Amino acid sequence: MKKKLYIIGAGSVGGHLALNISEYSKKFDVVGFLDDDPEKIGTQQFGLRVIGGVDKALDMKNAAVVIGIAFPKVKRELLMKLSSNSSLLYPTLIHERAWISQSVTIGKGCIVYPGTTINFRSEIQDFVVINVNCSLGHHTTVGRYSSFAPGVNTGGHTIIEEAVDMGIGVSTLQDIRIGRDSTVGGQSMVIHSVRPNATVAGVPAKIIG
Repeated sequence: MKKKLYIIGAGSVGGHLALNISEYSKKFDVVGFLDDDPEKIGTQQFGLRVIGGVDKALDMKNAAVVIGIAFPKVKRELLMKLSSNSSLLYPTLIHERAWISQSVTIGKGCIVYPGTTINFRSEIQDFVVINVNCSLGHHTTVGRYSSFAPGVNTGGHTIIEEAVDMGIGVSTLQDIRIGRDSTVGGQSMVIHSVRPNATVAGVPAKIIG
């Protein structure tokens, strides 16, 4: 018997999971969304009902939930709120057409989209979203809550700290560290490490905020 799964966030990530859950896992049956947008509550989104706000999860016992949200800081804030319900279960969902090397560790609550490759000795911490066609080099570390847009490529030994937002098509050289709470703009080439709380963009990537 399949376990019921609730998706938090009825936006693009949540919609992708709702429409394609069978390609991620045969263990779950998605029963609906939780979303705080009052215009969505009670409506049908991606063929599923938005059954209430996120607070509804605080009263669920042993429920499986997935955070269908890409924005790192929003994810972190939301999960801090949900932490008062220690019974919630956060399965990791890996698409059947992703390639994960042996000796890769992946934490709870992660979403790994199709076309992604993750090379050996990499570590993906909790609640990371890796969108389509990303390629992570060997010994890449990705901190919790971070999100990769489509087409991100990391060189070996890259360290992405907590709650980093990597834009579409970003690439890094080997041995790069990107500090927590940073944002890397789309199509950037990161050739120098990035300090925490920075916004960088360009080829090569430079601080813009």
